[in-house]
Amino acid sequence: MSSIFEVQDKLIGKTKSQQLKNSRIAIVGLGGLGCSVAMGIVRLGINNLVLIDNDKIEVSNIPRQILFEKKDIGHSKIVTAKQQLLDIFEDLTINCIDDFITVSNGTKLLENVDIVIDCTDNYMARYAVSKTCLSLKIPMIYGGVQAFEGQIGTFNYNKSKPFHILFPNLNTLLLEEKCEASGVLPFVVQTVANLQIIEAYKIICGEQNVLSNQLLCINTLSNKSRIINLNH
Repeated sequence: MSSIFEVQDKLIGKTKSQQLKNSRIAIVGLGGLGCSVAMGIVRLGINNLVLIDNDKIEVSNIPRQILFEKKDIGHSKIVTAKQQLLDIFEDLTINCIDDFITVSNGTKLLENVDIVIDCTDNYMARYAVSKTCLSLKIPMIYGGVQAFEGQIGTFNYNKSKPFHILFPNLNTLLLEEKCEASGVLPFVVQTVANLQIIEAYKIICGEQNVLSNQLLCINTLSNKSRIINLNH
């Protein structure tokens, strides 16, 4: 009888597949990015997840939040997401935390994880994630989406700086967030989420070229991308 990860094992080997299986990943935010990241993470063979979100599913979420359907409107995002993921692999270990991350509760929410994937959609939460990751000495994989563009970067990894230190002016970021809010399409969200998953894979399996202290900026319409070095 063939293994469920037989095709994957041919490429990366059973040792790396076991490393993936043994990793514990926290996903903060179960919106468009978080749903796509969670789906990709479990299909990569990662068995242990922490899901953090305190929102309920709305009708406008359905196009880009791929773990949800119309029948789920009004239900808890993390509870619904957990069930959808267990429908894929029943042996997953998923800890659901129905809360909003802050600097005060961050350590309690994120302790004992190996990597945090930031899928939040606001800078207050992102700063809380960043400060907690610094305190716990764990990597934070950032993803951001605006219109047809996306950004991906890894912070607090291999002596790289945390997000909140590289981007210290929170008030300016909050103003930009309020003034420049824009719509987004599903394929942009899923592209950024996949790149976040790739970063997690590289860290877990000891691959090179992690986006440490770097931002990968992509434009899905122009097919252009660039990497910004943040060492300063």
